[in-house]
Amino acid sequence: MLQLINQKYPPPNPGLRSIITALLFGLFIGLFLLFFEPFDINLATYNNKVLVLLFFGLITALVLFVFLYLLPLVLPKVFSDKHWKVKHQIILYFIILFVIATLNGVYTNYINSLNFSWSNYWWIINRTFVLGGIPITFLTLIDYHRKITLNVNQANEILETKKEFKESVDGTTYQFSTDLKNEIVNFNEDDFYYAMAEGNYIDMFSLDKNQLKKVTYRVSLSSFENQLTSTCLKRCHRSYLVNLKKVTNISGNAQGLKLELRNQTVAIPVSRKYIPSVKQFFLQFP
Repeated sequence: MLQLINQKYPPPNPGLRSIITALLFGLFIGLFLLFFEPFDINLATYNNKVLVLLFFGLITALVLFVFLYLLPLVLPKVFSDKHWKVKHQIILYFIILFVIATLNGVYTNYINSLNFSWSNYWWIINRTFVLGGIPITFLTLIDYHRKITLNVNQANEILETKKEFKESVDGTTYQFSTDLKNEIVNFNEDDFYYAMAEGNYIDMFSLDKNQLKKVTYRVSLSSFENQLTSTCLKRCHRSYLVNLKKVTNISGNAQGLKLELRNQTVAIPVSRKYIPSVKQFFLQFP
């Protein structure tokens, strides 16, 4: 169990999917309370019962938006897939449950005109974690197994068709412009291994006298990508662009795929968003 919760897991991604997730969960909670009214809430003094109950859903939606979208957006280093694990995901869900339970308790006291009570507060927290904590833990572990099985199968499928690329005699030369005035950079496709984003800069890793050397340029990874026309230099992650002809082995984990490069110990991550394009490249050039 300890080994399992220390496995890599995809962190929350500040994208449209997170916003939709927050809205759908909020809508579900609001409608569930509206139709089933599972809690003893005094609604006699309120003219609009619908709005009062839907506000619980709004609380859930706002909390999920903050933790699944806003925080990953402003704290990318905290929510980095370099160190995010199953245990971090479970802890995050527990924090979300705690915040939602606290806000729901405050709101329930308000609409019922009740004074704050520690006994009532801990009852709400306890009930929330009993009803929500155990299912969330098991669902996270099940989702981990589903993701890793899917990605391992995809890695094996690609390896079955992948061939070893031979380097050309001359190689194709590319050029790109940086954010510095009049700076144009040329590089050879056969020497290029990968580029890694560092804010508005990229670290480019290429062979120089049979050694992999890093050179930093002031250009965003997106701008660098848009200036390339190669079919083998592919974006594989929000922070990485890789030469797929340098790939010697592919493995899978819950976060996506890992690309092992020729004569290198570093493994380049492939996030779920970019798996189809990477897979298509190797299927087109078997």
